[in-house]
Amino acid sequence: MLFKYRNDYEKIVMGMLSLSKSSDKTKHLLEEMNWYRNADNRDIYLWKDQFGNWAGIVGIETNPKNVVVRRITMTPDADTIFNEFRILDSVENEYPDQKIMGTFNTQDVISKWELSHEQRQSTNSLR
Repeated sequence: MLFKYRNDYEKIVMGMLSLSKSSDKTKHLLEEMNWYRNADNRDIYLWKDQFGNWAGIVGIETNPKNVVVRRITMTPDADTIFNEFRILDSVENEYPDQKIMGTFNTQDVISKWELSHEQRQSTNSLR
């Protein structure tokens, strides 16, 4: 389940951002947080797993026709492709009329999700 970023989630988001392999300094983390905060079309969503634990974040940028997933970061115990797919399913539910796209860093998981998503839909249509 996705929860849109609020100021009282700042410490949780900072902790999640610090788990990223590309993050190295607090200053960089604050700059990234501000980058999302300073535009109406950019958001950070926190994700809770099936047990109700904060388990990941997804950073997005919305445009009229698409949603660009800029970052997905998971806690170590939740870092599976299946949980990344669950996050992307939640993003799709949040933005049903927009195509989900990725960046250089996120396109691989989005391509795998799209393939899995198509397979799940065709399986469901056979039932």
